[in-house]
Amino acid sequence: MRSSWPALTTLGLFAVVASTALAAYPPDPSDPPPPRPPPATAANASAPRSANEALRWLMGGNAWFVRGGGPVRPIGPDDRAAVATAQHPFCTVLSCADSRVPPEHLFSAGLGELFTVRVAGNVADPVTVGSVEYAAEHLHTPLIVVLGHERCGAVTAAMGSESLGPNLDALLGLIRPSIQGAPDLDAAVHDNVQGQLAALRKSTILRTLEEEGALTLVGAYYDLDSGEVDFLPSEPPQAAASGAPRSGPSSGGSAKSSPPAGKSTSSAARPPASGKTEHAPQGH
Repeated sequence: MRSSWPALTTLGLFAVVASTALAAYPPDPSDPPPPRPPPATAANASAPRSANEALRWLMGGNAWFVRGGGPVRPIGPDDRAAVATAQHPFCTVLSCADSRVPPEHLFSAGLGELFTVRVAGNVADPVTVGSVEYAAEHLHTPLIVVLGHERCGAVTAAMGSESLGPNLDALLGLIRPSIQGAPDLDAAVHDNVQGQLAALRKSTILRTLEEEGALTLVGAYYDLDSGEVDFLPSEPPQAAASGAPRSGPSSGGSAKSSPPAGKSTSSAARPPASGKTEHAPQGH
């Protein structure tokens, strides 16, 4: 039995990068942007080949983004030609469709580097799970990241009980089971990330790959104010797949056990971007 491998690997990933990428947070504005890994194309021997390498690459790219490093390189005809006939992404990202949360920008990625699946609330429904399965089984991405974010409008709406129409209600119904009892919006966002990870692990394809050690699933949280992406320790596959209720992000092992100075995790202190406090999907 190797069911505990992904959780142990995730903890190992944090140990490896703690002294490098994580040390960049919070960034010193006077420091130059950190070095950035080279393009992750199939022809590049230094492209990430494992979940460990992929996670370090993502953290380095995010550190570059946070420090205002700007575009790593222009995307021109040569870049398009390099991936025109085949794609070899090194990571799958299931993220929210919110316009402020584009994974390629947050991780300073280029063409062909990330396989992104975007939907409001980063929910794992049959359609999105099918896309993630394709990336894992056929494109052989070794890492899957479920990316939630600060002030998520979909999670905000799911915390309320108002009907928003059949389609949005169906989407919110995929979020609500994971956030029952969450004390505030940030806790609900973290719980939703763990809930969607558990939903992905119900896939026989993904669960088998993870148990075999060919795939690692991790959660992440994007801070809209700082630009930082915090990676969250993964729950063991068996516990996550069981759908056991969680009391908040602390049980998921958040990389940040407390909010940054001057910031509150209270949902009342974190209204949607419009400034309204009612549970309406101001952002996705």
